Amino acid sequence: MKILITGASGFVGAAVLRAAIKGGHQVGALFRPDGLTRRLTEYAGQFTPIPIDLLDIQGVAGALADYRPDAIIHTAWWGVGNAARFDLNQYELNIAAACSLVSAAGDVGVKHFVGIGSQGEYGAGSDMKEDTLPLPTTLYGASKVAALMLTRQIAAQMGIRHSWLRLFSTYGADDNDGWLIPMLIGEMLAGRRPKTTLGTQKWDYLHVDDVAAGILQTALTETATGVFNLGSGIAVPVRQIVEKIRDLTAPDMELVFGEIPFRPERVMHMQADISKLRSATGWSPRISIDEGLEKTVAWYRDQRG
Repeated sequence: MKILITGASGFVGAAVLRAAIKGGHQVGALFRPDGLTRRLTEYAGQFTPIPIDLLDIQGVAGALADYRPDAIIHTAWWGVGNAARFDLNQYELNIAAACSLVSAAGDVGVKHFVGIGSQGEYGAGSDMKEDTLPLPTTLYGASKVAALMLTRQIAAQMGIRHSWLRLFSTYGADDNDGWLIPMLIGEMLAGRRPKTTLGTQKWDYLHVDDVAAGILQTALTETATGVFNLGSGIAVPVRQIVEKIRDLTAPDMELVFGEIPFRPERVMHMQADISKLRSATGWSPRISIDEGLEKTVAWYRDQRG
């Protein structure tokens, strides 16, 4: 299949790129002109680079007309980090870009659009099932919901199959700085005890290789249309995550929990029901949290020499 991946220099986008290349697909990687990172240079020559800002609507339309993919996997999104989740740029920079992308895709005969949503669309206290009414508590989550609704409508008008994957917590090698797992690994490898919350919240973590496999399998499955949860299906207490990383990096380190208070909007239980995605595509997670953390710690340790 001929696939175009937006946000290909990002953590998830680069993982999808790797999976698509390894799967023998023809891949185009759309990324910001200043976004050629090591995540992409490692696979130079194995994909078609398309350095265009998604806000350049005419440039994106021209690139699609030149490349003409069968499917688009849209992973690009401004402001994924916690610090930007209430920023007005969430809708100003993301929604119009996503809509313009689908519209341009319809003009060149793209058959399938796969958008990456978030568990943040559900909000706190939700049962987090695909048919649940979204009640987001951040501009990030609300903008994801708006992008889902609008791109789905445009895709229907253009005759494009539309899939939307609500991604739960992702982790793995070369993750973005500032997220919990890379922060914990970095601090503990340096011999510093990280400050944490009580760790009583339970979150659904999925290794990025499983994430990429799920996204790619959705793009390849003609009957996979609609909204799907993409997670492990298992909620693990964050305290256990902290302790597992401690055991792998600094076994003698004494941990202290509760030095950081919970934010008022903190989701205390986050668990994906993945039965719909498994039924539609045959995909299932393969990497356990123990194996995934071992692989992730090994990568960060290797990077530190």
